Amino acid sequence: MAAVAPILPELDFAAEDLPDLHEVLAELRAKGPISPIVFAGETIWLVNDYAHVRRFIQDDSDLSAPAAYEIIVKPSAGTVLPTMTGQQHRRNRLVVSKVFQPAKMNEFVESIFRGEAHALADAFEGRDHVDLVAAFTRIYTFNNIAAMLGLPREDVDKLQAWADAMMRCFIEPEPAKQAGVEITEHLLPLVHERRDAPKDDLLSLLTHARAEGESLTDEEVIAFCRNLFPAAIDTSTNSMGSILSKVLEDAALWKALAGDLPLRQAAVEEGLRWEPPLVMVPRRCVREIGIGGYRIEVGDDIRLCIAGAHDDTTEYPDPREFLIDRGAKNLTFGHGEHFCLGTQMARRVLETGIGVLSERFPEMSLDPERPPQILGGVLRGPRELHVLPRGAA
Repeated sequence: MAAVAPILPELDFAAEDLPDLHEVLAELRAKGPISPIVFAGETIWLVNDYAHVRRFIQDDSDLSAPAAYEIIVKPSAGTVLPTMTGQQHRRNRLVVSKVFQPAKMNEFVESIFRGEAHALADAFEGRDHVDLVAAFTRIYTFNNIAAMLGLPREDVDKLQAWADAMMRCFIEPEPAKQAGVEITEHLLPLVHERRDAPKDDLLSLLTHARAEGESLTDEEVIAFCRNLFPAAIDTSTNSMGSILSKVLEDAALWKALAGDLPLRQAAVEEGLRWEPPLVMVPRRCVREIGIGGYRIEVGDDIRLCIAGAHDDTTEYPDPREFLIDRGAKNLTFGHGEHFCLGTQMARRVLETGIGVLSERFPEMSLDPERPPQILGGVLRGPRELHVLPRGAA
């Protein structure tokens, strides 16, 4: 990119905790829809208002998602859906969408998600204090993914380690690459087994699903799994932690969530808007374009700021208020051609986990001695969530 001095040069969005992220984004947005910022030691562009973020998420002909993920993700994850274009992208989406249909995810709610949530809740039943990140949100989705794929429970620790490494590919690329190698070595024999003897699990569905007469190759199945594991960090550890930190502030709302699925769905949607788990998504300029008085050149590194778009008062009145009846759509799972195929799974996981916790612990409250803090400039959520399962004395 042209020699442009970053605004707020002391802040590296890839490295800082940024507890005041939303104030920082508001400061940048007041200067215009796009800002030069520091990210992993380099100066890049941050698009930070609703209109432009939605435009470039919906149509990436100028700011390309695959071109960005090709550089950031492909070295560790391989040719995953976000890196694909054209016929390859269309065919893979068609095959995978057959597996991730809403009906199948609703089936998993009863066969897997609810049971996994209850099993974790059993472990802290009767305790006076618990950190929900360590005891629930951190492992809930990984348990679900292992169960869905038909992997043994002892694989969960490996899934977590691989996911952690791969989600830090933009800061520590070598551990991410090693994680990708280890995932392949671990899953390839299982993919071969499922091709010969399918079971009632997601790995079997992925290996046997077909679209237009074609199925996924072994590498395409494994690449999809490489992409799925890190997504668990977004869905459970970050999203659920942030939503729980907010709904637990209101005792009446918390009790009402237990028996009211539409209310839980509304809480999840507003939570995804209020504190998206992925603050920003990468793009690479493939056609010179002007934004907010700046000239963005071919090859420039850009981040579309989901959190900034969700804070834009032109689209969301009182954006920092958590309004459960807001009824507004959000951009957390993208929009257009690269809309996340895992959105149904993510929503069902969140709704079910919150539902089970509110059913089992109707008096649960935040620990006033250790209030939650939501952190992160890229991946965002509470790293600890201290609660009193039986309520404050």
